Amino acid sequence: MQYEGVAGTARILVVDDEDSILEVLTELLANQFQVLTASDVSGAIECLDELGADVVLTDKNLPGPSGLLLLAHVKKHFEDTEVVMMTGYASLESAIEAMRLGAYDYLLKPFDDVALVSDKIRRAVEKGELSKDRRKLMEQVLVANAELRLAHEQLRKAYLETVAGMIKALEARDAYTRGHSERVASYAVLIASAMGIQGKDLDEIREGAILHDLGKIGVREDVLNKKGRLTDEEFAHIKTHPLIGAEIVGMIEAYRHLLPMVRHHHERIDGRGYPDGLRGDEIQLSARIIAVADCFDAMTSKRPYRDPMPIEKAKKEIQDSAGTQLDARVVGAFLMASMQPGFMEIMD
Repeated sequence: MQYEGVAGTARILVVDDEDSILEVLTELLANQFQVLTASDVSGAIECLDELGADVVLTDKNLPGPSGLLLLAHVKKHFEDTEVVMMTGYASLESAIEAMRLGAYDYLLKPFDDVALVSDKIRRAVEKGELSKDRRKLMEQVLVANAELRLAHEQLRKAYLETVAGMIKALEARDAYTRGHSERVASYAVLIASAMGIQGKDLDEIREGAILHDLGKIGVREDVLNKKGRLTDEEFAHIKTHPLIGAEIVGMIEAYRHLLPMVRHHHERIDGRGYPDGLRGDEIQLSARIIAVADCFDAMTSKRPYRDPMPIEKAKKEIQDSAGTQLDARVVGAFLMASMQPGFMEIMD
């Protein structure tokens, strides 16, 4: 290994088994670049490992492993290093093979135009610098994106905490519904898990369930706490809460994707639900899951107008509603989930 020239900051490794070629190229390039030399592939690899290079100018035919092997090594281990191949045996196939393996360019020996050699090396250096700049830029973009995603997630969680706080405050107005949304969320997660839903989709169902009754913030307290039967006007008033909740969620960009769960958790499979009269698969699956969880918690919780329903009776009511009010497949998953030990703990 030999080191020549300090004219430029770019480092060129010249690899050839002919000393005369090494001398000519060193003299040609040393006034523009830092020049390293090696006579075979092993020496070139040792030099690259120790000092690195911006461009490798290598003969294709070397003693022992060929220059093509060196090219493959460089492309695998030194992503910002460009390679220019040299050969004394001109053939289109050789050029195509070298370029296919990642060579930047190809030179024929003997060099009829030494200026062309310098020009190709300079262009290879520039391409390597562009590659480095592009890679650094991509790394910066990835870091910035990661930071942006983190900030977005933190903001999204802050929104959820704020809205969940509003829901708790809402439920605190009525001792009978305190903790309802959290319980519905827990039931919904168990049901969704029994249906094989995982990861982000499961998280979204939990969030949608927490927010499902947000619209009751716009329902009069005397209607929410009424102990007797609701009048038609009062029932029409309470039926507005999915629309109110959807309107609020729609104003929060981070939670707009949860809007169908908030708006449609009172839709029915037979199309007799509200507010949009959707039926069957027109209702988002996550909303159908929340509907089952919501029904079960409503039936097993004490309300102003009735005592809580026994668990087994509530499960029977859920089962009997399959295919009309509730999705039969979701009901099946609910019955499976209700057998899990953690299910009963939610009610405590």
